Amino acid sequence: MATDAQMAEQPSIFSSLASFFLPTAHAEEAAPEPKDEQPEHSEGKEAGAEDKEDKEEDKEEDKEESGGDEEEEEEEEPEDIYPAIRAQCEAVECAEPAKHFKHCAEKVEAGKGWHNEDCVEELFHLMHCVDACAAPKLFKKLA
Repeated sequence: MATDAQMAEQPSIFSSLASFFLPTAHAEEAAPEPKDEQPEHSEGKEAGAEDKEDKEEDKEEDKEESGGDEEEEEEEEPEDIYPAIRAQCEAVECAEPAKHFKHCAEKVEAGKGWHNEDCVEELFHLMHCVDACAAPKLFKKLA
């Protein structure tokens, strides 16, 4: 059986589980420590070495962040052709499901439909038709 002191040292099961799913968030930069106070470390050399390592890591991270911005600005993303392909498929090959969806939407907006009627079924038919039409055309252009 564990003593009270041993139980106080161990985290509870709930806090362990919560920390597993919800990690602790840390600020990006530590607040500057006042220089007047001296930390009470019996081993001052190790604490000083850790501070130097932290400063070096911060400098490296700053260099990486500043260098990454320049690369992102230079690269231009190509235009996305998928919306145009989808629009073409909707207009040409999926005209019938598009007509049914538009008719349903107009009827519901005018208040002529049933109580709580929506056009989800018509939308799903239209989306399925457009996706089935557009996917092969997109992959042919990407290949």
